Amino acid sequence: MRVSCIRDVGPQSGVGPCFERLFKWAQIVGAPTGRLLTLSFHRPNTAPAQRWYWKVGVEMFTHERPPPGIEIETVGAGRHAVYRLVGSYEAIADAYGRLFDEWLPDSGEAVADRPCMELYRNTPQDTVPAHLATDLCVPLQEPQPGSGSNA
Repeated sequence: MRVSCIRDVGPQSGVGPCFERLFKWAQIVGAPTGRLLTLSFHRPNTAPAQRWYWKVGVEMFTHERPPPGIEIETVGAGRHAVYRLVGSYEAIADAYGRLFDEWLPDSGEAVADRPCMELYRNTPQDTVPAHLATDLCVPLQEPQPGSGSNA
């Protein structure tokens, strides 16, 4: 998936303004938009919030050159453990904790060296917090031939 991205370091409170900037650029160039996502390069709650590295992305259909601070990149495919969280974004860190601390150790899977991804299925602009749907995607290593992985 090709996305327009803004990268940042700091608390996730900066996500909203980044999305606003991406949508403003899309409007200026008349580009249709698609899925919304963030890429997290640190497992939530393992790094101080002021040092958390992430990217905000909007699937955007344009050939226009982005302005400074916005990059166009391809978010690669691959295997992921996916958990659909329904509820407030404030529950994302706890849900990731359950994925990493409860599901992963017994799954027989190993985390791949790619960022975790949150796919936002709706937004606070059109949905009350209790009904927000976010797919939390933990990247998984490809199974080795003969490993017997059934994921």
